[in-house]
Amino acid sequence: MGRRERPLDPTAGPVAQFACELRKLRQEAGGVTYRVMAAKAHYSAATLAQAAAGDRLPSLSIVLAYVGACGGDRAEWEQRWHETAREVSEQAREAEDGSEPPYRGLARFGIDDHEWFFGRDQLVDQLMDLVGRKQLVTVTGPSGSGKSSVLRAGLIARMQRTASRQEQPAVIRVLTPGPNPARTHAGILDPETAPARTVIVVDQLEEVFTLCADPAERARFLDLLCALRSAPGIRVVVAIRADFYGHLTRHRRIAEAAQDATLLVAPMNHRELREAIVRPAALGGLVVERALTARIIRDVADEAGGLPLMSHALLETWRRRSGRVLTEAAYDAAGGIRGAITRTAEDFYGRLTPEQAETARRILLRLVTPGQGNQDTRRPADRGEITTLGPAAASDADLVLDRLARDRLVTIDRDTVHLSHEAVLSAWPRLRAWIEEDRDRLRTQLHLTEATHTWQTLGKDPGSLYRGVRLSVAEAHCAGPGRRDDLTPAEREFLTASLAARARDRRQRHTRTAALSVLVVLSLVAALTAWQQNRSGERGRQEAEARRVAAVADSLRPSDPQTAMRLSLAAWQVADLPETRSALLAAASEQEQDVFTDPDSSPATMRRLSADGSTLISIGADHVTHWDVSTHRRLSVLPGLGRSLDGAASPRTDAGWLPVFVDNRVAVRDLATGRSSGLPLADADNGVEMSPSGRLLTVYDRNDTQLAIQLWDPQTRRKRLQIELEVTGRRADRTDVTWENLSALHRTYSTERRGGHDHEVPGVPDAILSADDRYLAVCVPGQRLQLWDVAKKRRLTTPWLPRVTERQCAREQIEFSADSSHLAIADDTGFRTWSIMTGRELPKVVHSGLSIVELGEGGSFMAAADGSEILVWRLAAPQYPVYRHRLSGETVKEIRLDTRAGILRYVGGPAESWGPSVHTLTLGPAGSTRWTDVPSLASTFGPDGATMATAVPDPDSKRIQFRVVDTRTGKTLAGPPSVTCPVSDAGTLASCQVLMDLDSTGEMLAYGVRRFDPATGPPGSLATYDVSRRRITTVLGADELGASPPSYVTFGPQDHSLLLSDIPGYGSAPARIWDLRRRTTTRTIPGAAGRAVLHPDGDLVVSQQGRAYQLPSGTGLPAAQGPGVTSAAAFSPDGRYLAAGDSSGRVVLWEGHLTRRLGVLASGTTHSQYVSALAYSPDSRMLAVAADEGTLQLWDTASHQPIGTPLPTPGDTINALSFNADGSRLYASGARTPLQTYDIALDTAAERVCRRVTKGLTPLEWRLHLPGVPYQQTCP
Repeated sequence: MGRRERPLDPTAGPVAQFACELRKLRQEAGGVTYRVMAAKAHYSAATLAQAAAGDRLPSLSIVLAYVGACGGDRAEWEQRWHETAREVSEQAREAEDGSEPPYRGLARFGIDDHEWFFGRDQLVDQLMDLVGRKQLVTVTGPSGSGKSSVLRAGLIARMQRTASRQEQPAVIRVLTPGPNPARTHAGILDPETAPARTVIVVDQLEEVFTLCADPAERARFLDLLCALRSAPGIRVVVAIRADFYGHLTRHRRIAEAAQDATLLVAPMNHRELREAIVRPAALGGLVVERALTARIIRDVADEAGGLPLMSHALLETWRRRSGRVLTEAAYDAAGGIRGAITRTAEDFYGRLTPEQAETARRILLRLVTPGQGNQDTRRPADRGEITTLGPAAASDADLVLDRLARDRLVTIDRDTVHLSHEAVLSAWPRLRAWIEEDRDRLRTQLHLTEATHTWQTLGKDPGSLYRGVRLSVAEAHCAGPGRRDDLTPAEREFLTASLAARARDRRQRHTRTAALSVLVVLSLVAALTAWQQNRSGERGRQEAEARRVAAVADSLRPSDPQTAMRLSLAAWQVADLPETRSALLAAASEQEQDVFTDPDSSPATMRRLSADGSTLISIGADHVTHWDVSTHRRLSVLPGLGRSLDGAASPRTDAGWLPVFVDNRVAVRDLATGRSSGLPLADADNGVEMSPSGRLLTVYDRNDTQLAIQLWDPQTRRKRLQIELEVTGRRADRTDVTWENLSALHRTYSTERRGGHDHEVPGVPDAILSADDRYLAVCVPGQRLQLWDVAKKRRLTTPWLPRVTERQCAREQIEFSADSSHLAIADDTGFRTWSIMTGRELPKVVHSGLSIVELGEGGSFMAAADGSEILVWRLAAPQYPVYRHRLSGETVKEIRLDTRAGILRYVGGPAESWGPSVHTLTLGPAGSTRWTDVPSLASTFGPDGATMATAVPDPDSKRIQFRVVDTRTGKTLAGPPSVTCPVSDAGTLASCQVLMDLDSTGEMLAYGVRRFDPATGPPGSLATYDVSRRRITTVLGADELGASPPSYVTFGPQDHSLLLSDIPGYGSAPARIWDLRRRTTTRTIPGAAGRAVLHPDGDLVVSQQGRAYQLPSGTGLPAAQGPGVTSAAAFSPDGRYLAAGDSSGRVVLWEGHLTRRLGVLASGTTHSQYVSALAYSPDSRMLAVAADEGTLQLWDTASHQPIGTPLPTPGDTINALSFNADGSRLYASGARTPLQTYDIALDTAAERVCRRVTKGLTPLEWRLHLPGVPYQQTCP
């Protein structure tokens, strides 16, 4: 008999009361034991008992499992849990006794916080080294990467703690620029007054571009910084947000300094994140649950600028802590990484009166600088400015400010108030909506604030008042009803004085008849401006609504793809914006086609997909239902299992029978009739299991030293095969196995196989049948995997199979392909696959943490889940997945892969359940049958993507075949003569470098090879080929190519010349410009190497080494005017932009003649991929970026934001990209798929979405999602 639970006092607090209610529910269910509950809930008895112990609030998933095992209402208890979590949160806030939290939330780490600052030791070491060697150091990184904390709690704290006094700085000065940086900080930046060993730290240098409106003031401040470089003993460290880093190129001296010494603040790796989570808690005498640490790392790893989000979520978790433990339940209650700021902000807002809420809105909008082509930023404001807004008393404003500061949404630094972090701007939807609604007014108000300050500085000189259009705009935005309350008294006085001055001017003009016409014109201008501003405001409101709906659609995509597609379409029709275009294209290429959810919500209901994934069987106590997954129709409804459900084994297919335990014996239950018939089995204490086909039953029977694996035919009640094995080592039986919970043991096996909880499992041999019952794999720990022919009842000779471990056997980490032709085995690093007929091993899939694996027919594809993604590999080339689908928190239970239909289905749901939902994904090009065995060596497109040239090796003939095709029809236009290439030691044509380029008309091809082994033939060959006439026009001989032939060729200006260049680092041959008409080299360019891209004007060329050269002179531009080493580069068709990609996946945008850097596009992936190809659309508004792992993403060049989700690809390396003439299509040429076409026209995308959703939003749905916007029919 188990130990009696200790008594609880329900008045001791919300956790104790909740635990008492759980205990009461268990008693009402008949006092069911925790062991029996564990069999139903898929959690251990100890975990369920702890949930009702009253020590801490259990996680929501455990509570729902507990309630389901007792037959309670899960929806009701979920609401109770949330209410209790809120009470615990409020109680924790009230109980804060001044103890210092170990986390800083949204606030930066200060110098005195260094003991709490973890995870950045390596970065601080690099910064200390750089500051020791350079006089001006630039620190850059995206918002939320922790730059300010690294400077204060890292660099400055480290300097102050340096052991040697001689090495310590004499003075450390920290400043932020503010709106008047030169006037404010000139004294600090004077090298004459600064003592030796002075360190000046300038944080948030981007303020010189966001807050300082005077270009001359900005230039003077940057000059002051640069002047310190020549002052001995002075070190300057500046920090600037990455999206403003390109602005530094506008100032030559600061750009040179930045190029000389820049440190990039990269995202933390997993080890650093773990330190930042666990070590502050340990320092404060607290413990972080291991599961919580792993979950936060997983959440933050994919979140751009996620450090402040993590810190705030941890602070809120600390406030909800249970004793000394930070729990996952507290983290859930706080809202997690993505919801903690929103929850804190909304809790703050919900506690305000209507008057206080309006005051809060005015305060918060005062602290924002709306972006113009870039992100919105924080604006520090004087406290006196904040507390004088609106009709509310200063005491009310102080109360709201104090509450904002207490919730750490704002920081009050002496007399300055600012948002704690820019993450508040992106993470709080209500604030984002306010900004979008008032964006134009906020810009006008900022200009008004600056003008008011100037007016006061000049002693209220009337000459500095607003006049003309500026006054009309300010009047329209700031003088209307309710708008004056958003101004400070000084601003209201300035605006009133400006309006009064205008009125006086008007009265004077009225006295002058000659000026009447002028007055009329000015009045008309003012009226027109006001009317335009009114229209602009209405348009702004609609655009804000469209942006909001697009964001809602993005958030709904994982859970409700149909609604997400319809909302995306509606948002685009309301306003054609970068955000809505992105949402529409994401909907058009949506991977998830459909989600079907079983209406049977009982946690005990078992489910299984059919072998082809088309039907789902739902086996419950009340009903057994077959569902058509595509149509969501019931195919049949049969009687449920009733009480027998607790004794039913796991289904492995949608067969019409199921093994159950009746009167301590194994029986077969006919699902159609509900009758059970016993099998003549002596014992089955170690379990039974259905075969994947549903035709056989595997029975495990053992004594002390032997285990018998038996295959039974339930229809004939005859044994088909018996295998007896000697078992040594740890006993396989479990002392807690009883007939009542034996079924739970089998479900445990199945749950583990699907990546569920880490239950303890017995170390016994296991057996796996192939889909057609032809083969049986027998897994005995420590022995070579056995393979049996079931029909012939004999073991096959398979010396190629490896030895298996206890873990591989216990977790059933062996899989047969759907057609039984291949066998795969998992290990710690991935999956190995063999052909059963030949014993040949296929290339290994290297990816750790795979839990659910499905081998496609013929062993050509493998699909698997790793906890965060579903991935598909093409086993012929498994270096990278050809398909990825990110999961939204659910656990994958089953996968079915149908490459012929291009469909992948998976069952997903909470970890403790069988998974109620079937998700249908389209594989798109990932399942393409056009995949070639021999990869192409190179490809290139002609103008507008109309023609494409490829080079494909033929290992048999040792030649390279060149081909030019029409991309619209796929027809071959020409096939130039092939070129010989020697075979390397590995048997491939890897000893040649292909040269290939199409001219600006697409009618002339330059092609050839560079041979690296002189013993195999001439070192190089190069010719030009007329595609229309199908003949060679020019051949460059050995003398013309020289002793060091080129490795790259690019057509020069007007196609009259060729730019020939060498491999970077291969010798020292300079690049050459070879004149096709004069047949001679006209210019050499030393230092230019690698693939080159030519400016559309023909006056500039950029090499792969990142240097730019003027043409025709070949003069190199300064190194600062260059993108650095690139893996791919492309000019926009109008020549205004240059995009340069590198091996880290980063793409840098430059002005077309490299006068300044415009911004950086992040890779958008959680791992590095080098950029393999780039292409601009004809209007230069879009940029296509391809990477070596087969990813392809469209970007908006104006906003630097991705357009939609990554386009589906076959998964091979993309060698070349091109848009067609009107930008409606994108062509991609891959190593294994020569041509892939994407229709990206917005009208076509809208039509595709309409075909997929069948109908648009109804008027009622429109009012629900887009209130205040007139209804539009989205789908005809």
